[in-house]
Amino acid sequence: MYICPIDLTQKEPREMETYDDLIETIIESYKKAQAEIGQCNILIIGKTGVGKSTLINAVFREPLAETGEGYPVTQDIRQYLKKGFPLRVYDTPGLELDANQLKRVTKDVGELIESKKRENVKEHIHVVWYCINHNANRLEEIEKEWLKSLGLEVPIILILTQTLTGKRSEFTAWLEGQNLPVRQIIPVLARPKEIDDEHIIKECGLDQIVQTTLDLLPEVAQKAFINATKDINIKARRAFNYVTSYATAAAATGATPIPFSDTPILATEQVVMLTHITTIFGLPFDAGFIGTMISSIAVVGSASLLGRAIVSNLLKMIPGVGTVAGGVISGATASALTLALGLAYIEALKRYMKAKLQGKEMSSSDLSKILLEQYKYYVQSGRKTMQEEEEPKNIPIPSEADDGVAEK
Repeated sequence: MYICPIDLTQKEPREMETYDDLIETIIESYKKAQAEIGQCNILIIGKTGVGKSTLINAVFREPLAETGEGYPVTQDIRQYLKKGFPLRVYDTPGLELDANQLKRVTKDVGELIESKKRENVKEHIHVVWYCINHNANRLEEIEKEWLKSLGLEVPIILILTQTLTGKRSEFTAWLEGQNLPVRQIIPVLARPKEIDDEHIIKECGLDQIVQTTLDLLPEVAQKAFINATKDINIKARRAFNYVTSYATAAAATGATPIPFSDTPILATEQVVMLTHITTIFGLPFDAGFIGTMISSIAVVGSASLLGRAIVSNLLKMIPGVGTVAGGVISGATASALTLALGLAYIEALKRYMKAKLQGKEMSSSDLSKILLEQYKYYVQSGRKTMQEEEEPKNIPIPSEADDGVAEK
């Protein structure tokens, strides 16, 4: 998917001449990026004890489903949300296989979906996660018939929680043959399971849930979901789409070509790009991180932010470019430097977020060091793709016209 975050038909970006201009540009671009995130709404259904809260907290970067949080929407549905977090989860916390309750839940679910459809599109229920405990190894007839009777227009993903085997089980194969109205069946273990002192089963299936959900979401909810998830690879791939767009825009800016006196225009585009990447990763954008971001940019020594002598030395590292000719930066050079900066920043934030998810804090100096190291690598190598990029799982999803689950 090609994403162009820059409208080149609009007036030129305001040039940054002072430190205050830089701060103002960062804050303005962050507010705009935040406003464009939107919102994602997930309805999660399943019996008590199936592990829904564990699943929610394993997928998303904020512990949304803590015990005791959330407030009732109906008798059987609770809503979990957090201020400033672009995701809402609607949960059926006490679903039991009682005919009267199932009838009530059916009514509540239908009314919830219909009521949200009458609101702004960002308020719609965008996807349903239906959870079954894999270890139960059964789907009771009343549950199967109830699932078929829901008649929801919203796509449903069937998630088999607490799965202890990475292999395709007989239960999974049996479910695939039941012609259930679901778009995908995904076995998952949301957190590691300790068998004994020497054996631990690692979590699995979370990346498949994230990728499948993203594929099924409408575009209006995708940015919010990517921002909310812990999945670093998903974030990096979306950020890379933005970087390539900014690199293209930088080439257009540099086609003038750019005199060194005009490089603040390119600098503005690069700062906005970095702000977008930060927003995609969902990192805290407080005064501390803004300071880290600024110091990192300074350490990198981007062609847009430093003087002629530094630029000349930097350009020598790019194969085939050599020195600056005529005191200008060509479109190709502007694009190459912007691409290198964006890729380096993605790599730095990947490592920053990995540390954060492990409960560690990376210092601003360490982040700057990684950024400089990666920037030099991308400029010198001319590489135009991310390093060690993991391809998303190829999970076939049937079209809306198809019945049942996809064949595997």
